[in-house]
Order: sequence, then C-alpha cells, then structure tokens
Amino acid sequence: MFFKIMSVAATAGLLVSPVAARADDAVGAAIAGAFIGAAVASGVPVEQRQPLRQYVVRERPRSYVYEEELAVGREFRYGPYGTQEVPPEYGVAGHHYAVVNNRAVIFHPHTRRIVHVYDPYED
Repeated sequence: MFFKIMSVAATAGLLVSPVAARADDAVGAAIAGAFIGAAVASGVPVEQRQPLRQYVVRERPRSYVYEEELAVGREFRYGPYGTQEVPPEYGVAGHHYAVVNNRAVIFHPHTRRIVHVYDPYED
C-alpha cells in the first residue's frame, strides 16, 4: 500500500513539476511542492501513529545518541544502534525503527530514508 501511494505521488509530482517550473506564480510552485511533499511525508498512516508509538514504548529498546538531525525525508545513517522491523499491522510493512535521542525513528531499511519521527519520550 505504501509503495502504491509513493509511486502515484511521485508520478503526479513528475507530471506537475515541468508545468510548475514554467509558472511565474507561487501557486504553481506550491502545487508541485505539495505533490512532492506528499510523496515524502506519506509514511506511517495517521490512524497507526499512536498505536505504533505505544508498541515501541512497550518494547523498550535502548536509546542511542545520534548526532545528525532527525527529520522526515533525511537519510538515517548507519550507527551502533540496533534496529527492529515494524510489525506489518502498523501499516508500514518492511520498514524498521530505532530509538535515538529518546525518539522513535521509522525508516526504510534499503534507502535509509526517514518516514516518521516521534516526539521524545521518557523511559
């Protein structure tokens, strides 16, 4: 499901980008940005965000220090932290999570792109 959404959003973004690039107004650029932003931000389904956060807290993985900025769309670099696969019932099958700086980070294991970052939580 996630990959279908990503491919549709990416295709739409590619189709709109040339038109927006020629547009002299901010509206065309905003439309292209919305399509591209939707492709990046379509990570954890909204209705599954809280249950997934509760799952990670329940599992209580060790939190590691991560020096880079944690943001959706950025690369989650390899490090000494352990990663776990997200169970498929949370809507992001095939993705992994790690806890760094007391924040759960959901990312794609092959591209290492972050798809969701949770607010910090206390142990």
